[in-house]
Amino acid sequence: MKKYLYIDDENDDSIESLIRGFNDCNIIKVERLPLERGMDFSKLKDSIIEKINSGEFDGLLIDLRLDGEGPDRLDYSAISMTSELRAITARGDLQSFPIILCSTIEKIKETYNSDKTSHDLFDYTFRKSSTPNFEKFSKKLNSLALGYDFLKEGKSLEDVFGRKDLGLLDSRIFERFHSQKVTVPYDYAHFSIKTLFHCTNPLIKEKVFAARLGVDIEKSGESWVQLRDSLFNEAKYTGIFNNGWDRWWADSVNNIFKDLSEKKLNFLPAEERVDILKQVSKIENLIPATPIRHNVSSEFWTICEGHKKPLDPLEGFKIRTSHDLKPWQESKYLSLDAILERIGIDRGLEPHYSELGRIEEIKKTLK
Repeated sequence: MKKYLYIDDENDDSIESLIRGFNDCNIIKVERLPLERGMDFSKLKDSIIEKINSGEFDGLLIDLRLDGEGPDRLDYSAISMTSELRAITARGDLQSFPIILCSTIEKIKETYNSDKTSHDLFDYTFRKSSTPNFEKFSKKLNSLALGYDFLKEGKSLEDVFGRKDLGLLDSRIFERFHSQKVTVPYDYAHFSIKTLFHCTNPLIKEKVFAARLGVDIEKSGESWVQLRDSLFNEAKYTGIFNNGWDRWWADSVNNIFKDLSEKKLNFLPAEERVDILKQVSKIENLIPATPIRHNVSSEFWTICEGHKKPLDPLEGFKIRTSHDLKPWQESKYLSLDAILERIGIDRGLEPHYSELGRIEEIKKTLK
């Protein structure tokens, strides 16, 4: 079982509850590192290095505001500590390991979101809440630790991403790995999670996958699972961290559908897509998705990030992001209904500034 070292300046019941929440899942083990108020930066750094290099721990779970108001507060933040650890790892004096940021959404908005340079330091962000999904987060942390072990073996690019024909994809996607003279495990981890998993194309999430097939996941139930795991099994991503993040190759999904039907997905309405899938799969209980309120098109290709339901991008509005998209990445969208009802605003989902004029014009027609 993979084991994470946990560092936090707080010392109350919520911390013990968090540790129990992880450990009760029996997927990973979390153990807290005792801190002393005002603990010297070098002393903490050396303690972390010793425990990681000894093999006792596989990763680090660290609170953002070590210099907060906790009883064991320090004079530095998780960002400064993580930056130093990453630098030592790059020099080869410390073995590579995953570092997970752990904090409340309020602290992340206050500090982390305003410092864009710090985003690249952490492999993943665990947001503290009153009811965390410990099983979900445990699986991701376990996947990260296993993935780092795999990367230490010096695998080929094809092995890392579980695909032998990477050359068929846009050459710009993996260009960085061909141009870098030295690539450390963190480079692969950061690229996979921040660039591949969190954006659309070349990999897509299950809800986007289902939207492109025109299927309503909730209403189709087990019929969707049967379709997904039979006809489209070859499109499943099997590369690094696949046991923590379920993804599918977008081009493979398109190609499989075309081979089955001799038609392209792009401009077919949902009902026609589902009718074709029923015919070739003999799965009768597949239910086509329907448009969100205020929309009419069922030529779905993405989802509304607010409702998490299928959406035709032509009827959607691009979302404002904290970073510029790569040329091969697709925008994420909100539906008009999500914007009007302010669904997702608590998750930071807002329309891109370039969409504001169009939204106001459409609002006038609704009135």
